[in-house]
Amino acid sequence: MNRDNRDGFHGDRLFLKKMKEVGFDIVDFGFFRENVIWIKTLEGKYVLKGFRREETCRKQLKISKLYKGQKPRIMGTYTVFPNDKRYIEFGEYVWAIMPFYKGEGLHFGNQKDVIAGMNAISRFHSFSKNLPSDVYNSLSSYSLYKKWSERYEAFKYYAKKARWSKEMQPLIPDILMWGKWCLEHFDHSAVDSLEQKAYKRREITHGDVAPHNFVLNKEKSKEAYLIDFDLFAAVPQAYDWLQYANRILPFWYWSYSKMEEMGNQDYLKWFSKKWFVICLVFPTDLYREWNRALKSGDQDMIEGVEKFTLRDFSHRKKFVDRIIDRIN
Repeated sequence: MNRDNRDGFHGDRLFLKKMKEVGFDIVDFGFFRENVIWIKTLEGKYVLKGFRREETCRKQLKISKLYKGQKPRIMGTYTVFPNDKRYIEFGEYVWAIMPFYKGEGLHFGNQKDVIAGMNAISRFHSFSKNLPSDVYNSLSSYSLYKKWSERYEAFKYYAKKARWSKEMQPLIPDILMWGKWCLEHFDHSAVDSLEQKAYKRREITHGDVAPHNFVLNKEKSKEAYLIDFDLFAAVPQAYDWLQYANRILPFWYWSYSKMEEMGNQDYLKWFSKKWFVICLVFPTDLYREWNRALKSGDQDMIEGVEKFTLRDFSHRKKFVDRIIDRIN
């Protein structure tokens, strides 16, 4: 494992010494990201998660505690260090620890994985309505329209300055039009009502239902569960389903019939809602990835996003055109 990203560790020796102080005998370690580290110890394998602020770490641990011991598992939860500390300070971060959960992330090109992910989201939503008021009130919330408007404006800004390839250049007007059309047809009344009802019901979302945030234990239950508390938000559960649709549709050529084959009731019911169908037009994934790539100027990242965009575009355009024709 490349350890060049160990900013704040002042070298391996001090890190190993710190781990010894909390009760670990380290066999090996490596970095997923600067603030996410796996460690192999004589006691087992773990993942360390670093937070810039102690308050954020404590909040995450408090939420995690509510999911501990649920069967079947709903979330991968934090544990304690061998010295019984819930978190430690080292380098630039405050560190919490969780077991290295055995299993695999989901592959959204696999129908069984897609279904397992849907069932995991349904279990998460069902349990999460029972969170105490103080925990719910500590979560952030957002306006979907405002969030998307800002993402659209950022893409429009970067698109004007970008030097698009000859393959990408003809696609940009459509990609911009999809965002503009969705925002112009956004059903404010329906979404405002949904957000108000969600507040009364204390609904929350996971906020990042990407393949790598699921763990599928194929040896035991073959059920998936979620990890990562970072983007929990006090917003309608429908927003997780909207994001999940946006994540899996590219793997299935933007085919609604495939969604019907795989979808559970919690997921498919939203496709009968006009506001939800309109929102499927918004290319939130393209804006997110292109904004990140163009802002960084990283050519490898730009090429990666371009390959995805070109590979997905024709199927996506047919899907979007059908929605626009039907709504108009």
